[in-house]
Amino acid sequence: MCKGLGEGKLGGVCGLPGHQDDDSPHAAAATTGSVPCELCGSRASLYCQADDAFLCRKCDKWVHGANFLARRHIRCFLCNSCQNLTQRYLIGASLEVVLPTML
Repeated sequence: MCKGLGEGKLGGVCGLPGHQDDDSPHAAAATTGSVPCELCGSRASLYCQADDAFLCRKCDKWVHGANFLARRHIRCFLCNSCQNLTQRYLIGASLEVVLPTML
């Protein structure tokens, strides 16, 4: 997991050299370059596990604003530099949370 804890609005900044700590299934795709939004093709900034989709903020608002069920999806921000998953999450339309690291 990327330890991106930056305070930027659209994701974090990874603090790991080499970005090799992520064991997620999408880590390899994320580190090979810019991850495209699955709807419009622009650079993705969020990953929704429930939909198994990488989305930009504009498409995320459209998809997850559709109904109350979609608004309950928890989405993970992508690191601005390496595009790995961070510890920052988006819940609902705008509630942003940072989960602590478990040692």
